[in-house]
Amino acid sequence: MEEEKTQVMDQDVEQICFQIIAFSGEAFSKMLEAMRICRTGDYEKADEMMEEASDLLNQAHHTHTNLLVKEAQGQRVEFSVLLGHAQDNLMNAMLTKTLMEEMMEMYKELKGNRQ
Repeated sequence: MEEEKTQVMDQDVEQICFQIIAFSGEAFSKMLEAMRICRTGDYEKADEMMEEASDLLNQAHHTHTNLLVKEAQGQRVEFSVLLGHAQDNLMNAMLTKTLMEEMMEMYKELKGNRQ
């Protein structure tokens, strides 16, 4: 007899998706604010904002990883537009972090204040 695999409830996936969207969206906002602060020359505050954004991205990534673990354990996860949107937001925020870090370093170098 073939083992029946359980399915992650739609409601659980929906909640996970909204958590990923919320964490990555807030991280994105903090990164934009960090760049604005960097342009004013307050590099310490800008770096603090980037750390906060990084913490939020880690939470989003952890939430996403938990979903992947459930699927790896045999719980089927139905793909949805909402899940695709959540993953898209997470990946965009992760890419933004990489680019913002580089842009902030370039800005510091241009201003002669590299730390």
